[in-house]
Amino acid sequence: MVADWSFWVHDMATGNRIERLSVTSEAPFSASLSGDGQSSVTVALSEQTWGTGDIRWLFNPNARMLVRWWGENGGAHAGDVVMCAHKIDSFDYDRDKGTVTVAAIDVLDFSDWRLIDGVGASKYSTLSITNKSASGAVRATVARMMQWNAQWQLPIDLPADGAGGFSGEWVFWKGTLVSDVLKEIRDRTGCEIYFSPYPTESGGVRFRTLVGAPIDAGRTHFHLEAEQSPLGGVHYRVDGANQVTGVEGIGHGTGEDQHRASAGGTVSIPIRDTRKSFPDLVGNELQQATDTYYAANVGAVTQWDVGSYTAGDGWGPELVTPGRTLEIEVYGDPVIPDGEHLVRVVKVSGGSGRVVQPEVQ
Repeated sequence: MVADWSFWVHDMATGNRIERLSVTSEAPFSASLSGDGQSSVTVALSEQTWGTGDIRWLFNPNARMLVRWWGENGGAHAGDVVMCAHKIDSFDYDRDKGTVTVAAIDVLDFSDWRLIDGVGASKYSTLSITNKSASGAVRATVARMMQWNAQWQLPIDLPADGAGGFSGEWVFWKGTLVSDVLKEIRDRTGCEIYFSPYPTESGGVRFRTLVGAPIDAGRTHFHLEAEQSPLGGVHYRVDGANQVTGVEGIGHGTGEDQHRASAGGTVSIPIRDTRKSFPDLVGNELQQATDTYYAANVGAVTQWDVGSYTAGDGWGPELVTPGRTLEIEVYGDPVIPDGEHLVRVVKVSGGSGRVVQPEVQ
């Protein structure tokens, strides 16, 4: 059998499979480390093998996932690959055409719709994190997002715990969302957070919570000059648009009473100092965020662009999923230095065909 795409609806709370969809039109998708991935499919009701009597139940927004599978087993199978699994956000029924278009988004969206406690909780209910690594802080926050009862359940695995320099406290009466806490962890530690889907033994879907600075979800080696290379449209760019020599971090407060922190020390170009606003932070937290921003922008960025990746035998799309490192080997090029260059996939997008586009950095 030949590997190809298949599309399924799964339950959002458990990840269990529900129905396979027959999709004949374009099915655009993107998966991204930033959590803004989205996908959609259009199905003709006349072409489905399942009953169409309760479309509202099958495509129930926020209660179902639209899952894009790759493999030889037709999807919803432990031997196939989950390319993306998104929460169904809406569906649009076109009565004249007899079609339904389903739109779905990254499951990180749930963090924008969950407070750090349930509605009606004590206003003094507090989420406290003390001396944790970035992974440990994310673990405590994601656990909080799902801890209250079965209605809070999501098929998300917690990342590893660990000690470190991150501490913080958030009180319910301030209206803090889970996404607010995750953003602060990112800002202060420089980490990335990604819910990476994977198949279960029963053909369901769960998510690993990947945390890293940066995330490393595995490596794939390519010879750029190889005749059978699946990579195409490669560009190599050196970009200094955001390079800085110093950063003034502007924290909580107003006017001359605003809290401030600074970072600098490496000057290899004419001065390019700037400011960065962190309006909720003070003290050590503000300094951490300022240092993190400076470290990420002190040098010019070497940027690769990969125009296309063609999936096929031996080159499955799972090799270019978000967080994956591409080891690109180059020799004899007039511009690109000889050797092995490491670039990392931060986003991948495509449609119904075998050609996808990885966005790398």
